[in-house]
Amino acid sequence: MDHGTNAPSTTHWSRLVLIGLGAGVLAGTFGVGGGIVLVPLLMAVAGFDRHRAHATSLAAIVIVAINGVIAYALAGEIDFLVGVFAGVGGVVGSVVGASVMHRISARSLAVIFAAVLVVAGFRMVLGGEPAADAAELSATVQAVVGLAVGIISGVVAGLAGVGGGVIIVPALVLFLGLGQHVAQGTSLLAIVATAVSASAINLRNQRLVPFQGLVIGAGGAIGVLLGARLALGADAAVLTKAFGALVLVEASRILWRVWSRRTSLTGD
Repeated sequence: MDHGTNAPSTTHWSRLVLIGLGAGVLAGTFGVGGGIVLVPLLMAVAGFDRHRAHATSLAAIVIVAINGVIAYALAGEIDFLVGVFAGVGGVVGSVVGASVMHRISARSLAVIFAAVLVVAGFRMVLGGEPAADAAELSATVQAVVGLAVGIISGVVAGLAGVGGGVIIVPALVLFLGLGQHVAQGTSLLAIVATAVSASAINLRNQRLVPFQGLVIGAGGAIGVLLGARLALGADAAVLTKAFGALVLVEASRILWRVWSRRTSLTGD
């Protein structure tokens, strides 16, 4: 049952703030929107159904990402050219993703979300080296790559209720040769546009209660500043690998639940 639609209690709202706080710390630390944590927490702790959890996650990510951008910009860790083009691509992709999300089953949505986690988790754990001479690419090439990455991440964001940073960050490091911290800050800039556009679609499809996203985002706004402070003063590679391992554990848990329900229904 989604407790957020009928006279929510103070305890309920405090839970949403704490959920946002935790997701915000992760967003600031790893340059992701925080949706890979928000979605499962909103379902397990706040009692949201999967579609509403995905939609609310994206709404909260708007506020979280804006605060993250401010923190990284003040530290000089954002490539604004790439971030703007990735954001434009993200808007296009997220509209498609959010529209499709409204039409598919909760089970299919869970599988898609788990698949995103698996890819992101392995990418974080295994790491990778930037392409040769990637840092010397022309501004035009950087803009085109940013646009392409934004479109792909936007589709994933709209479908899975995440900001898209799990795709943007490694792509910017590998294909454009950006440093880990710059990639994280640039990712958050792109995520703002992606999350806003997807949230507009979710609101139109009546999957979103805006005030719930605002409350979660308020907690996330504090958490993202703490996370950014941690990331900018720590070994990014170690932090990323550790988080990647946690992401894989969550993906395994979701896939196991989907499989268990399927086998119980079929009698296998």
